[in-house]
Parts: sequence; C-alpha cells; structure tokens
Amino acid sequence: MADDPEDFDADEATAIVRVADVQKSAEKGIEHHLLVHVQGTEMGRVRALEKPTMLIGRSTDADIWLSDDGVSRKHARFVRQGGVTVIEDLESANGTFVQGEKVSRRVLKTGDQIQLGPTALFRYSITDNDQRALLEQLYSTSVTDALTGARNREYLDTLMVSELSYAKRHDHDISFVLFDLDHFKRINDTYGHPAGDAVLVAVSAVVRSTLRAEDALCRYGGEEFCILLRSIDLAGAARLAERIRTLIQELRIVHEGRTIPVTASIGCASRAELTEATSSALVGLADRRLYRAKAAGRNRVVSSG
Repeated sequence: MADDPEDFDADEATAIVRVADVQKSAEKGIEHHLLVHVQGTEMGRVRALEKPTMLIGRSTDADIWLSDDGVSRKHARFVRQGGVTVIEDLESANGTFVQGEKVSRRVLKTGDQIQLGPTALFRYSITDNDQRALLEQLYSTSVTDALTGARNREYLDTLMVSELSYAKRHDHDISFVLFDLDHFKRINDTYGHPAGDAVLVAVSAVVRSTLRAEDALCRYGGEEFCILLRSIDLAGAARLAERIRTLIQELRIVHEGRTIPVTASIGCASRAELTEATSSALVGLADRRLYRAKAAGRNRVVSSG
C-alpha cells in the first residue's frame, strides 16, 4: 500500500471532514482507536489499534488474531495515516464490509460497524481514557466468575486458542495447570454450601496472589480451576503447582467459627510434550495427570507419565 494519503480510495471531502472530527476529539482528550467485538464468544472484548499498521486475520503473524474460519489468514489491515484510520481488504476470500457495504479500502469514522467474512463483527470507536476503561471493565465483568473472581470457562476456551497461536508464532512453550479441591462434596455436606463457597473464594484469592499478570486463573467447573501459563515450560509449571498446593494446604479458612481444612490435587502439561498442540490435547493431558494425583492419594502434583 502506498504511503501517500492521496492513494486512499475515499472521497476527499469526506476524509477532510473526518480528519477534522478526529482533531476535535483529540482536543477533548480522546485518543484511543478501538475495535470492540459485538458478537460471538468474545463479545465486548476491546482491541486497541496502537500501531500505525495492524494486520487482522487467522495468520499467526497477525497483530489481531481471529479464530473464525470465515476470516482469511491475512484478511485486512488498519492503517493510521494523515490523522485517520483506514481499513484495507487484502483480497480476502469472504470480503471486508463497513456499514454493510463491501469495501476494498475505507476511511473509518467512530461508530462504524466492520464485518470480516460471515460472522466476525466489530464496532470501531474513538474514545477517551474513561470510555476505554469503562468498555474494558464491562468486558472484564462478562468473562469473570461472579463468585470467585477467576475468569470463566468461556474466556478460557477463547484464550487457549489465542495463547497456543502466540506460542507457535514466537516459538515459546505454554503450560496448563489443572487442579481440583479434594473431597469438596464432603466440605459442602459437613459445613454447608455457604462454607463451600467461602472455600472457593479463599482458594481463588490465594492462587491469584502468586500469579504473574500474564497468567490466567480460570474456574473450570465446580471446584476445578486451571491456570494457563505463557512462556513457562513443564518444569516451571510443576514448581508453580507445588507452590500452589502448599498454599492451599496451609490455608486457614474459618466459617461461622469452624476451621475448614482444604487440599488440592494438581495435574500439569505443556505444549512441548504434544505431537499436536491443540487446546483439547493440552487439557486432556493435564486432566489425566490430575486423576493420577487423586488416585495416588490426593494432595499432590503430577507432571509426568
């Protein structure tokens, strides 16, 4: 694509008006150019257009990676030039649409709806700091388990695909830690379900406190949790798992004057171990090791075999 703004296939007068709008917005402190998912499992997710040129598509080299099969590997790109953001279709199989119109190149204005292929749908927005923070908070709330504060299963499913793609693109390892609270039904039966909820909240809090910002703790289901670890190999995951096991065992959870003991069984797996590095393969290996930990007596970590 040429660097000269005159090469843009857009009405010059319209472009000038939109530049003026952006400049007025900038004077008000508006500075963030965002894509917001408006449908699908990532509905509400905010993507910032932070670089002058950003590729969007299914390619592992894309700046904005999408898993949608209807999106081409190199579907389109966003270019910030001359004070405006332009979207350019890269001869995609299923087309790029702005406000329902198929385009090859278009200057965007805030509020435009962008569709890539049959189902990938976004809203383009120019926002200030407060608006961006609000959008990100709304999305965070939608992907967070209300009880424990961990991310939810839907978030994990999307994140797994994205992180495996990132690991492949950068030739990094990625590890998955799956843990289950031992005899949790007994806790509920003995102390009551509110006590069981208190245990889940305490465990989630202590585990989150030991993780990096880029690690993701998710509630996998019931009393099961998992952690996705970027750029951590199996040995590192096992060390973290042992630290978590110890922290959980040492918790002193008091509910209505009664102290509730809790332990966890943990299974670990890494991308480097897999012939085919898929989400299901990674989860499956960690799950098998978790059950081996339970079969071996519980309250332990299994990261091999």
